Amino acid sequence: MKHLRDSRLRQQAVAKQMDVWAEPLALPVQVPTTADYLAGFVRAAVQTLSPSTVREFFRELDKSDPLLSRLGWSLLLAVPIFATLAFFVPGAALTVNPWIKPIKFSMSFSTFASTVSLLLLALRIPKWQLTLARRAIAASVALEILSLGMQAWRSALALTGHSFVDRSLALMTNSMVMVNTAIVCGMLALFCANRVRSAVVDGPMVSAIRYSIIIFLAGNAIGGYMLARGAHTVGTGDGGPGLPFLNWSTIGGDLRIAHFIAIHAIQIVPLFTYVLSQMAPIPAVKYRRMAIAALAIVVSATVGATFVQAALGHPLLSLR
Repeated sequence: MKHLRDSRLRQQAVAKQMDVWAEPLALPVQVPTTADYLAGFVRAAVQTLSPSTVREFFRELDKSDPLLSRLGWSLLLAVPIFATLAFFVPGAALTVNPWIKPIKFSMSFSTFASTVSLLLLALRIPKWQLTLARRAIAASVALEILSLGMQAWRSALALTGHSFVDRSLALMTNSMVMVNTAIVCGMLALFCANRVRSAVVDGPMVSAIRYSIIIFLAGNAIGGYMLARGAHTVGTGDGGPGLPFLNWSTIGGDLRIAHFIAIHAIQIVPLFTYVLSQMAPIPAVKYRRMAIAALAIVVSATVGATFVQAALGHPLLSLR
């Protein structure tokens, strides 16, 4: 009996050892390298900006917020109209085609409408407040573009002067800017108070939105400074030689450069954050927050540098 028992024990030991040998060896954990993260970011960026993804994005936006979505498309449709007027009614006596400004603003406001729509959807607010904010933004943007178009028409036909019409158009434009700024300030307060829908945005995205709105408001402040001084060029008069289409001065400082970068931070920083969240491998939350803060600092520094450069009267690109 003892012999049989010992034999069984030896057989069990041998079988156990064979099972251990038969188990696959554990593969070493692959730690992602910097190159892996960079490649993942590039893949996520390409996928995010692919035509199919963009098409799906606008389809979903139109379902969730038809008012601001269609406002954005209407502004894009206004661009060829202004371009046609720029060709047939250019204002021959002017050095800068007056229709370029409403073209640029239509394109800029189109992206602004879509961006604000997404930010509003991320907030946890009553439906009536959401509806009111959407209607106020749509009305203010539409009136501002209308005002800019009328100003361009008067400039092209040499109808400008210190008249009641010109003052009224300028007042309407400035008032609409103030309305948009007030709404964005209210949105910043809500994001800082964490009145967000956690199912829509995570912590890093909330941080990115806060940073981007602060930079955007700094850009609005630069716009107010340009209005207060009555010109956007420093060291020379407005309307001189400038870069094609943008018309940024090439012989003096131009405050519009810092203004442009700052107001579009509201798209740059959140879009960068979204791409980070789509990466594979995805960085840890801590590292995503660090990357977002770094980008916000870079954008802010660029705004500050271009503002100081313009204030000193130096052009971004000199063609003298």
